[in-house]
Amino acid sequence: MLEVYQNNKLSKEYSPAQSLFYEYYSSEEEFLLNQADMNNLFDQILRIIEEVQDDEQQMQQILDYLLSEVDLEKYKPINQLPEKYRPVVNEIAQYMDMGMICYLNPDSIKLSFIPQELFIDIERSDNVEEIKKQLDDLHGWQIVDFLDWDNLIEFQPFTSYQSFQIMEKFTHNLPNDEKLRPRLINALQNRKPFANFGRIINNSDLREDWFEFKREYLDNLVAEDLLIELENLKENNNEV
Repeated sequence: MLEVYQNNKLSKEYSPAQSLFYEYYSSEEEFLLNQADMNNLFDQILRIIEEVQDDEQQMQQILDYLLSEVDLEKYKPINQLPEKYRPVVNEIAQYMDMGMICYLNPDSIKLSFIPQELFIDIERSDNVEEIKKQLDDLHGWQIVDFLDWDNLIEFQPFTSYQSFQIMEKFTHNLPNDEKLRPRLINALQNRKPFANFGRIINNSDLREDWFEFKREYLDNLVAEDLLIELENLKENNNEV
């Protein structure tokens, strides 16, 4: 039986989980307007969760509602990108994960990359040909077509902190009864967390799950940055 709140805020009957969300708004219309705005939606959900996080029953209601009623997939950055950019996201993420600086031409969707450390010895210059010469003379690196692009988007390699966060999120997302969970937590809390985490994962049944989780996580990090950069390019072009 669906529950009706007695405060007259709702015009129809809702499940307990839905009612729990709606009661934080002055009207259904306000809730629906916020629901249309992704950022507001997630901000409000987080606020509600913080307020009820110690109530196991209400937390379960929220979880059940999100899983059954909300299409969370469409809110992922990768699914908000224009279709033409989606095929290159994973390739960009792989370059970044290898310590490369990756460049995307937003017009041709062409990619170029260069090891981050090669720029350490390069003297900054407005002369493109001079930079090309330095890269060739010092490192024998000639893949520099990005230097000739009128428009480009630069992606710096992932930081150690970001890489650690991925391991941490994967571990804490594991079920409490997963036998490897305490071992992974212990590995992350002690010396050489990357090496120890990798050793445990690579010798477990979770290896493929980890690779899939990491791939999806990195892809969405790249997609999120790309959405911001594309919006910045759009604004800059409008100002011209």
